[in-house]
Amino acid sequence: MGKRLVKILILIIVLSVTILAKPYRVSGEVKPIEEANEQLQGISEEEQKTLERLFILTQEIEEMEREEARITEEIKELNIEIDILDKSIIKEQESYDKNLLIMEQVLISYQRGGPASYLDILLKAENLTSFIKSLNLIKDISRNTGELLASIEESKQVLEEKRQSLADNMALLELKKEELKEPIEERKRLVKEQEDYLDSLSEEKELYQQHLDNVKLMWDNLKGLSSQIVDEFARIINEGHFTMEDLNLQFNFFSLKGSIHEDTFNRILNDNSTLSKIVFSFRQDSVRIEVPDNNLVLDGYFELEGASALLFVPRAGTFYGMSLEKESIGELFRNGPLLIDFEQVAGEMVTIDIKLNDVKTEDGYIRFTIDIGSLF
Repeated sequence: MGKRLVKILILIIVLSVTILAKPYRVSGEVKPIEEANEQLQGISEEEQKTLERLFILTQEIEEMEREEARITEEIKELNIEIDILDKSIIKEQESYDKNLLIMEQVLISYQRGGPASYLDILLKAENLTSFIKSLNLIKDISRNTGELLASIEESKQVLEEKRQSLADNMALLELKKEELKEPIEERKRLVKEQEDYLDSLSEEKELYQQHLDNVKLMWDNLKGLSSQIVDEFARIINEGHFTMEDLNLQFNFFSLKGSIHEDTFNRILNDNSTLSKIVFSFRQDSVRIEVPDNNLVLDGYFELEGASALLFVPRAGTFYGMSLEKESIGELFRNGPLLIDFEQVAGEMVTIDIKLNDVKTEDGYIRFTIDIGSLF
């Protein structure tokens, strides 16, 4: 028994060593981020130009997929609305049919009795009290009949409106299904164009497919990171790390002027960040944002948002030196824009409601003027 146990233990050890020596790899295992980044850093200028065309096609394919997903979701919501309307119409139809049946029975009773029966009821009254009771009974019957008629008419109108709404939704559903065909066909065309272009690269196809896979991996990683960067940026701004000297504030009776140098801005931002380094460059009416660790560059400008905030509006961008499509840049801010709220920047230095006015960027600076009614 002891020898048998020893043999089993030896077998387990041998199997374990074999597995460790030849680890099992899942088919299509994702390459580590660091390795993909290193390979992309080393590509030549010619390779980058070819890869850029492939990456632009990838971005266009992604946009078509997003459009396809959006329309599909609209179709799904319309189907839900149509289903609800269908059930509502069935319920309303049942109520309408029930009221019609009651009305039919009332009319049959009225036809059998006729107007004379109501007159007989009144004439047979033994006294004034009995007469008034009979008269009120007839009035109640007439009023109830009138209310029943009104209810039938209302149900009929509701049914017509719901059926019209159903018809409109059905027509819109058909339109959405028709709209869906275009992004599906466009996506297929772009995928084929990308595949054909890769095939045309002949012996280098495998190399460029590897480069493209690396770019897709890094791009997906950046899209996941971008919302964290925006949130981190907002947190740092909102924590009020800027001093009066940082803002170069100058007070007078009606306004408050100030400026922030890009070096100061970047120092405060990155000294308090736990994520990738981010670098702002301020130029004449333009702003550049760089995330060096992720090879991202965005060019844009600031515009006023509300009374006290600046909104970064991206105009163009590159990723590993390759151009980004407008829709792809929008994906980086899909969970929220990048804002600089001057109420948060000023913190407790200014205890008034801030209204930004005349904000502009110049070489190395953001310059701003704040309208004020009174100070502190």
